[in-house]
Amino acid sequence: MPANLPPQYYEAEEEYRSASTPGEKIAALNEMLAIMPKHKGTEKLQADLKKRISKLKDEKEKKSESKSTYNPYKIDPEGAGQLILLGYPNTGKSSLLGALSNAKVTVANYPFSTSLPVAGMVPYENIQIQVIDTPPLVPEDVPGPMISAIQRADLPVVLISLASSKCLEQLDGAIEFLKSKRIMREPEDIPEGVKAFTREDIIFIATGIDHSDAEDNLDVIKEFYPEIEFELVSVPEDKGVERLPELFFNQLGVIRIYSKAPGREPDKDSPFVMPRGTTLIEFARAVHKDFAENLKKACVWGSSRFPGQPVAQDFVLEDEDIVELHSEK
Repeated sequence: MPANLPPQYYEAEEEYRSASTPGEKIAALNEMLAIMPKHKGTEKLQADLKKRISKLKDEKEKKSESKSTYNPYKIDPEGAGQLILLGYPNTGKSSLLGALSNAKVTVANYPFSTSLPVAGMVPYENIQIQVIDTPPLVPEDVPGPMISAIQRADLPVVLISLASSKCLEQLDGAIEFLKSKRIMREPEDIPEGVKAFTREDIIFIATGIDHSDAEDNLDVIKEFYPEIEFELVSVPEDKGVERLPELFFNQLGVIRIYSKAPGREPDKDSPFVMPRGTTLIEFARAVHKDFAENLKKACVWGSSRFPGQPVAQDFVLEDEDIVELHSEK
């Protein structure tokens, strides 16, 4: 039986052949596996790809064990989600992170003042969102660990400076870089099971709106990218900064769920952060597997028809719902 592989498979195969690191090769092989039609004619090819992935993972693990090299881009996720800031020199990434969090950033008027990634926690109501500042983007010279960090993040945030006459080139360069690394794609080009972002997923921030040329520069950008909605920000004048934490939260696609013990008040200081669309049984499983296995009933306050309404296991929860789980044991 013929394999009948689609064109996207061969594109991913080309990515695999040109990959230079085990991580890049694994990502390409996973994509090939996701794209491949699953039938008898591809069984041997599926097995071969899985074998290659397993071998590369072993090699990668052995290398990491044998090396004591510190990877500054390997930042453990914290909070409700991990966002990563990307932008050319002097686009205001460090200033923005400093204004949003208590991170110790280096802010200077000269380019490349940030040489290593810096993480900060941005508060939003009763949760924290992790935001990472990165060294300035130079598309032809981005280190592999930085590319991996962008791929791991929950959301990229692209910054341009309207104070610069090269703001259009900054946006062009950032978008082309993300496309070249297959981090940003068209929705129809993202196979099931492959992590990538669409243009609508990514947050675009335009800094320097207090500059005299800002309005004209934005008009030029809008001619070329009318579909992109920019968050307009001036850190020195504290304009637009206060809107960002809520935007980050909404764009992450997560919700807060409060657990309530019978007869007690809900704990609203430590919500469970779950993906939008989470069902009651998925929440019960996140609280403890025993709840999911022995669930007798669950009551919801918030999005339910009336307060404390018993709901089915497939009930879809919404942000700030309060859930009371009852176990059979």
